Amino acid sequence: MAEAPGAPRRQRLLHLDLKTVNSYGDQLLFELVRQTFNGFGGGAYFDVTESHPFRERATAAWVDQVNENFDGVVIGGGGIFPRRFNAAAASGWQWNITTALLARLKKPVIVFGAGNPPDFDADNYKPVFRTHVNQTMKQSIFFGLRSTGAVDAMREYLDDPADAPLVFQPCPTTIGKYLLPGLVGVDHHGERRLGLQLGLETPHIDSGLKPQDIFPRYVRLVKQLEADDWQIDFFAHKNADFVFFAEHGERLGLNPVRLYGTPNVLFTGVHAYAQPTIVLGARGHSQMIPFGAGRIPLSLSTNQKIRFFAHEAGHPEWLVDPWATDMADRAFATVRQAGENRVQLEADIATTQQRFVATTKDNLATIYERLTGERVEADLVPYTDLELRLSLAGYVDDLERRELRDKLRELTAKVQGRNGGTVTGAPLVTATDLLKQAGGAARNGDYGTARRLRSAATVLNADLVAAKRTPRWDSGLAHFIPGPVITTAKRARKIIDR
Repeated sequence: MAEAPGAPRRQRLLHLDLKTVNSYGDQLLFELVRQTFNGFGGGAYFDVTESHPFRERATAAWVDQVNENFDGVVIGGGGIFPRRFNAAAASGWQWNITTALLARLKKPVIVFGAGNPPDFDADNYKPVFRTHVNQTMKQSIFFGLRSTGAVDAMREYLDDPADAPLVFQPCPTTIGKYLLPGLVGVDHHGERRLGLQLGLETPHIDSGLKPQDIFPRYVRLVKQLEADDWQIDFFAHKNADFVFFAEHGERLGLNPVRLYGTPNVLFTGVHAYAQPTIVLGARGHSQMIPFGAGRIPLSLSTNQKIRFFAHEAGHPEWLVDPWATDMADRAFATVRQAGENRVQLEADIATTQQRFVATTKDNLATIYERLTGERVEADLVPYTDLELRLSLAGYVDDLERRELRDKLRELTAKVQGRNGGTVTGAPLVTATDLLKQAGGAARNGDYGTARRLRSAATVLNADLVAAKRTPRWDSGLAHFIPGPVITTAKRARKIIDR
């Protein structure tokens, strides 16, 4: 649809993201990044309705398609920089694109609300990481990290930090009550309800937070809290978080709140986090999500991003030393102090949120100005209930498409393995076959199947698919028209499996 004369030039941006139901912070934050852009001016300035997994290997054809069809690329937020085991060899971080292909990208890059860079070590850093981050910075018109501490840490990697478009951009989860106002209400006022979250993964265990040490301290803490008349919700962002509850939760009378394994918690998890007055967690997003709902976020000080956020919010006293042998007593004292100062702390949180909202609106205006040359001022307009439902439907559809592509890759790898690393004979199905079937499904109005088949065709032959114009039923707002999700996914899988 053509824009009316005099209307703002809406910028079409591709979002590089992660779709998952196995880590609630990642599940929510990427959707709220999209909502933040689309909500600026009520959708008048940005169109961020299409996404692509940043971990998928970029090809020349894909880069050319981005250059042809989009005004820019948004990457993030989330913890995309730390050099984890799954960092891309091409970059040293999560974006799987070589520096050569990155240089081929002619549209500007926008990093938005991303997490902390790794600890700087001049002797041990991977050269590709520094090279790639500097190239990304050079091609970026905006590079927003979610704390000023993270901004300062990133400067250590830059060849020319003075000219870098590096700024503070809060994670959108921290302004949840502005983006999702209908989800942050309290169901039962007056309850002394506290949220607890604990998940131990390899970095925690390597730092000395072993279950045999910290679990007994958490048991002691729960008993102290319950004796002080707190009702406790136990939040699990991923499977690792549920281990404590599996061992102790039922005996202690904890209320489990499981926020993983299903896409349906995408927005309802925010409402769940709005119920406790205070949350004590050990993940960054067990701070940021309740903070975004206006609740008091206390934290085990397990890493820099948690410490950076507490300082960003102006309350370093919210941090509890997780290595202390008297951690339970310290945590209990911190909870009591927060409870006694609840009114003042909630007022402080509201003031800080207003600052975060103002920063976000100013950053969005800056991004728009750098894309178009025009400066605008606009509010963040939350999605309507219908738009939220369409957002969830689009999330489910895209998640299944990506799972289907992963399944096809696994199948291809198995076939190659059985044939000594090469595929012999006629393929079971070709990319052209899948594109033809996708077109037929779209003509019949079955857009869910059409999109999944086109996605599967991309796995088989990304260059072929990228060379073809993106059909209208798989772009723009049409991308979010839900198909009959379960049945179409089964049909598509049958095509691959046969």
